[in-house]
Amino acid sequence: MKTKAEILFEDFCDSNRIVWEKIEEGKKPTPDYKVLFNGYIVCIEVKQLDKDDNFSAAGSSRTVGSHIREKIKEARKQVKAGSRECFPSILLVYNNLDGMQMFGTEEHDFITAMYGEMTLVLNKQEKKFTNSFYGRNRSFSEDKSTYFSAVGFLSKTREGIRVQIYENVFAKNRLDFSKIPNCIEVTRVELE
Repeated sequence: MKTKAEILFEDFCDSNRIVWEKIEEGKKPTPDYKVLFNGYIVCIEVKQLDKDDNFSAAGSSRTVGSHIREKIKEARKQVKAGSRECFPSILLVYNNLDGMQMFGTEEHDFITAMYGEMTLVLNKQEKKFTNSFYGRNRSFSEDKSTYFSAVGFLSKTREGIRVQIYENVFAKNRLDFSKIPNCIEVTRVELE
């Protein structure tokens, strides 16, 4: 039985004339899909957020990036399988928890989960911040999770289904952004 995220992803591909193939599940982990972007094969793993005990309509609290970090952990084996075949591999996350699709899936959640928490350096003598960098709790680095080419957000809006991906600057199999169709929003990341 397909998840809501898989149905939305297939609808997104069909409505944007993206050729896709569902990869049959077997004994070994595999990504969910292979897609063709202008003759360019990319593997896609689709996950969805379904539950969080801290979420309610009245008010919620969370740790920035924790939902995306958890989905990155869950998808490692499937994404790695696509990457082993030398295909760029993307994780897409759908927020089935929050009808507004914001709780845990805002842009800063993706960036924080991927590259770590934003850390500011305070110069006590000058009483000002002198530097900033991505710090602890990162899922990606030069030697960690390089098989992810990108992580993205699959969402349903009033205008239709939307896909936005965030580049992994440490990816072994980098995406050729010139081949990514315009219907997919791309956020390129610059790290200092």
